[in-house]
Amino acid sequence: MKFKPYAVLALVTVLLTTILLAACGDATNTSAPAATTAAAPAATTAAATTAAAATTATTAAATTAATTGAAATTAAATTTTPASTASGTTAATTTTAATSAAAATSAAPSGTSSAATGTIVIGSKNFTESILTSEMYAQALEAAGFKVTRKFDLGTTDIAQAAIVKGDIGIYPEYTGTALLNVLKETKDSNDPKAVYDKVAAGYLSKFNLVVLDPAPMNDTNGIAVTKAVADKYNLKTLSDLSKVADQLRFAAIPDFIGPRSDTDGLGSLQKTYGGFKFKETRSYEIGLRYQALLNNQADAVVAFSTDGEISGYGLVLLQDDKQNFPPYQFAPVVRQDVLTANPKIKDVLNAVSAKVTTDKISALNWQVNGPQKMEAQDVAKAFLQKEGILK
Repeated sequence: MKFKPYAVLALVTVLLTTILLAACGDATNTSAPAATTAAAPAATTAAATTAAAATTATTAAATTAATTGAAATTAAATTTTPASTASGTTAATTTTAATSAAAATSAAPSGTSSAATGTIVIGSKNFTESILTSEMYAQALEAAGFKVTRKFDLGTTDIAQAAIVKGDIGIYPEYTGTALLNVLKETKDSNDPKAVYDKVAAGYLSKFNLVVLDPAPMNDTNGIAVTKAVADKYNLKTLSDLSKVADQLRFAAIPDFIGPRSDTDGLGSLQKTYGGFKFKETRSYEIGLRYQALLNNQADAVVAFSTDGEISGYGLVLLQDDKQNFPPYQFAPVVRQDVLTANPKIKDVLNAVSAKVTTDKISALNWQVNGPQKMEAQDVAKAFLQKEGILK
């Protein structure tokens, strides 16, 4: 192969340059590390800036999530404030119970109970006495070595019943009269407490496969209360007396009493039994706010339950059910059959608690929560169980 002159010249030039570089050191290699070193901080800075931006975005997202969560929590607390007032629990207690309950609900498949997971889920309705009773059962079971999750403040009878049938909860206390008239939708054949209980126990087992354990000796029957001033003014002692002058009075009701339950053990049943009972004005209040309506002169008569602490606490007059419109209302633990089968010892524990609860005792406990002391339901329940020898 022949080389062209300019190609030979170029080759010689390259060779000379190579020799000189070898003798003096490679300037390119010397400057390159410097450039790399200078670029590194810039790259690091850029990376740090990117990371900071990502951190900022993450922080912003977390802040947004936290704010959203806080808003949701606030909204939930606002929604449940009346129920919490009725239950005598703090928002923190309710939130904790609701969180635990949500976890338990998601863990238990529909149609099954928590028995499969080894945790007993106890529910309650949305008023003080139900929460107190459920708390007593929960603490007694925990003392006996069982793992318990609380799912309190569920709401009305329909909600609690649906929860135990579905398996979201394994136990909750129900009243025999409510169970008979509103859950089983049976007629009242007798006001004898044992007859009512026997009918309820048989019906729950056959229709729902639910076991109703021993009822407490207390009786929290439905009724109507008035202030002493109203009782004196209209000479009121019985529901018969009230039925005749109802058109002159304002009535503070609760949703159940004038809603679906009205004809069985609410206002509709009173109208059938006594006649009259056409109040001048009827308003529905959250269960924890109804007594305030009476005390604030927004009502003249109020739905009452015979174990309400407010009756004695505020010096109210509970009118006598002289025609025995309402059946006995003893609370008893309702237990899923699978929960009882998996944990047979809970029967003795729960029955021992129920046996200690009389009308006077539960009324006093209710007032400790709802009255001026504003005690927490769990503290009241614990003190009661200790006093009764259930807890040490």
